[in-house]
This record gives sequence, structure tokens and C-alpha cells, in this order.
Amino acid sequence: RLVRIPVSFPVRLARDSIDVFHCQYMGPPFGRTPYVIMMHDILHESMPQFFPAALRTMMKVTYPLSARRASHVLTCSEYSKRDIVERYKIPEQKVTVTYHAVSRNFQPITKEESREAILRKYGLPEKYVLFVGRLEPRKNVPGLVRAFHKVKRDHRIKHKLVLVGEKYHRHEDILSAINGLGLQEEVILTGGIDHSELPAIYGGASLFVYPAFAEGFGIPPLEAMACGVPVISSNTTSLPEVIGDAGILTDPHDNDSLAAAMLDVLGNEELRNEMKSKGLARAKTFTWEKAADRTLRVYSDVHQARMKG
Repeated sequence: RLVRIPVSFPVRLARDSIDVFHCQYMGPPFGRTPYVIMMHDILHESMPQFFPAALRTMMKVTYPLSARRASHVLTCSEYSKRDIVERYKIPEQKVTVTYHAVSRNFQPITKEESREAILRKYGLPEKYVLFVGRLEPRKNVPGLVRAFHKVKRDHRIKHKLVLVGEKYHRHEDILSAINGLGLQEEVILTGGIDHSELPAIYGGASLFVYPAFAEGFGIPPLEAMACGVPVISSNTTSLPEVIGDAGILTDPHDNDSLAAAMLDVLGNEELRNEMKSKGLARAKTFTWEKAADRTLRVYSDVHQARMKG
């Protein structure tokens, strides 16, 4: 959603004696109040094909101006930091990485009755492969559908594919892949679901697959690992930073490689248990306390610089 900043807003910041203003992507176009801007990524610069034209144009005009004018830029991965520094010609020391984390609600489910009630609510089967995320081209869901079809066709697995997420730009491509491969009975689209129900959905999955072409961070794989679910994802952009050696990383352009990885995990209980253990440990290294501490230090540094200046 786009929010227009009123012309009077910088005046209000000064009137209210705001020390440091925090904003997302777009800062005030003028005014003396220093601001810190959060830019999760600038993927529209390197992969414009995944964004609606009007949104892409707006971002290309406003984001670099806001980033250069900001007192400091926060971002959520080393990948995004490199991209921002290189494309927007910003000094490296002006950009700080604050890794995201997930809520403590994302953990292995111990109450089976609660989990089963939620799975019944959405008509989910006993065995399924899971994807969670907005249904848009950048997430590469058609590639996942094709890889799933290959495993289903060649190895007769009992699992179904469950896609959790809101429909977005060009979601019709996913429906075309499902219908074209005759998978109408094998793929379940839940639409958006209540955030509180996600841990149970994750916990019921045999495997979580997130074959995105690009991410500024990648919250869903971290949620899956925190819930003790084996994760397969992409070897691109920020995703290796999030997953480390706790999951399997594949080329998102190679559906055969993805299918082979899915088959390896689904057919090997020892591997699944090892991935669960590594994923749980990996997820614990990302905390909101760490993110908050780094963010507060940036606020303090910006404020002190203003007082000295």
C-alpha cells in the first residue's frame, strides 16, 4: 500500500521536536529532522519483471532519493546491503544489517488436538508438502508445482501440495500450471489464513519448499525451521544467509534439481530428522532482541551526530 506523506509532515516533525524519525522505504522529502529508513530490499532494480509497472516506476524514482537523504539506512540481509550500496552509491558505513526473526509462537507443536483441528478446518491431508508466501511471480510457485508433479508422477508419493498465501500480481500463472498438469485434486490453495494458525500448518507438513527467485530476507523458511520442519529453498540472493547449512538449497531455475531434492527428503527419515534438528538450532540464532539492539544503536548514533552537528 502506498502512503502519501503530507507536505506539512516535516513541519510537524520539527514542531514536535522529534529527535529521530523512522520510516519504511520513503522519507520526508525535506526538513531538518534526521530520519532512519528501513529498506528490506530493492529487488525491483535487479528483477523489474516481477513487479507491476506503476509500482516499479514509483520505487525507482523515490527510493534512491530517500535512501541518499536518510541519516542511516537499515536493511535485513548482507545481500540487500550490498545491493543498496552499489546501486544507490551510498557509503557502506551508512547501511546497517538488522536480521529479522520470528515470533516465539513459531515452535514445534506439542498439542496434537489443536493442530489436528486447524488441519481439518482447511481440509489438509495427513501428508503434504507446504509453501507459504504471497502468490506472485517472484516466489516461483509454478516451478514448485512442476517439480511436485514430477515427483508425484515418477514416484507415486502420497503427499499433496499445500499453497498458503494471498493471491497477488499474476497469480493466474500458478492456476495455469496446476490445471495444465492435471493437479487440481493434488494441490490445495488455502488463501490467506490467520497468523496464529500458521505454526500448526507448518507443524503438519512433511517438508517446506520455498523456491523463490529472490528475497530480501525470507521469513517463511525461518518460520518453518523454527517449527521443526525440513526446508528446501533457493541458493540465490539472501536465502543462503537465512538457511545456512540447515536446509537444502537449489537453483530456482532448475525444476529437476528441486524435484530430486524433494524426493531425497521425503524418502529419507534420517535426513529429515537431521534437517529438523539443524533448522531448530539455526532459527534460534535470529532474535528480535538482536534486531532491536542494533536498531537502537543506530538511532543513538544518528541522534548524537545531530547534537554534535
